[in-house]
Amino acid sequence: MQFALRKTRYCLSMKRYAILITIFLSLSIISQAEHVVHVSAGEKIADALELARKVYAESGESSIIMIEPGTYYEELTIDVPNVTLRNAAAEPSIEMRNGGVDIAEGAVRISWYCGHGYQYKSMGSRFNYGGKRERRWNASVLVSAPGFCAENIIFENSFNMYVSPAELLDSLVDITRAEELCGQDMSAYWSERERPKRLMPNRPKVAYNTDVQNRLYRERASAISFTSEATGCVLKNCRVIGRQDAFYGDHGASVLVEGGALCGAVDYIFGGLSLTVRGAELVGMVNTEKNDVCYISAGRGANLDSIAAHPEWRDSIPKDEIVEQGMLFENCLVRFATTDELCSPSNHPIYLGRPWRWWGETVFTNTKADEGVLAEERWSLGLTKGHKAPFVADR
Repeated sequence: MQFALRKTRYCLSMKRYAILITIFLSLSIISQAEHVVHVSAGEKIADALELARKVYAESGESSIIMIEPGTYYEELTIDVPNVTLRNAAAEPSIEMRNGGVDIAEGAVRISWYCGHGYQYKSMGSRFNYGGKRERRWNASVLVSAPGFCAENIIFENSFNMYVSPAELLDSLVDITRAEELCGQDMSAYWSERERPKRLMPNRPKVAYNTDVQNRLYRERASAISFTSEATGCVLKNCRVIGRQDAFYGDHGASVLVEGGALCGAVDYIFGGLSLTVRGAELVGMVNTEKNDVCYISAGRGANLDSIAAHPEWRDSIPKDEIVEQGMLFENCLVRFATTDELCSPSNHPIYLGRPWRWWGETVFTNTKADEGVLAEERWSLGLTKGHKAPFVADR
């Protein structure tokens, strides 16, 4: 079933979107010298990235990192321009198995486990109470350079999926003990912020335990995040897996998603980035628990053309919130998770989004969903503090 236009009070420059997509596509075919690195099972992608840094510094060459199938438990930072991560399988896959714990043959999964509410010994003095800070909502993969491309890769934050072997090798404590762990006096930090209202539960100590899929454990944990320096980035037939805040982008970041699957539950595609998603599956990863709800998007980028058409709103929107475009989803499919992707998936209706700020522009066009998949209201205004959201639409 293709759903009909539900909100019409918006101004959208499709010409601007077309120009942006043309730029993305041109970046992918620019002729330039490329350095190829191979990563086999048991080796580290981080080592290949270090080599890519040296190659770029010495010659300016871009690097293609060919990755053999398997799961790579690593926290990565892509800080060198024009790096490509590519699945090296003869028949690449991005499919999941066994409630989201396992991957199919031919799949490459990059996974880490940090989530909001906890401090980990491996962080050292890097105090990372969720939030934007250094790792942008605890991202498993943080992209902070232009021209990044990934092909047939699974990006995962296992925090609300299963207890990974890598997590068991680390030491994890509740956020209320963060000062003790990182050896810092955090009194100034907490004087400007409200301490957490709830204590996070103790996490299971058994590898691959899926109790953490329960709503009790859910918190912010990004699988992949993009800083403002991450421009012209492309994900081709990739899968992003998280539950809350799985895919994030700063204002200034620009990302094109072609095909693949974006999987999550609460505001799981969010931020002020300029984002175009074409032909992807948008998968609601919610349990059968009561009140478990999925919101696909939480945009906060105000479109430049939209604001120009409504000068009466211009002064009430911070200048650094205005971007080339907001979020555009076209020719996508919204669906429920399967038992291959989640242990106890539900058929609770899915919301297209709830804008992070009232000016956040998010548009769904030519997107389909089976009967009963979408919430009747389509959109929630739970984050706009009483404001209407004039820049959201589905058609």
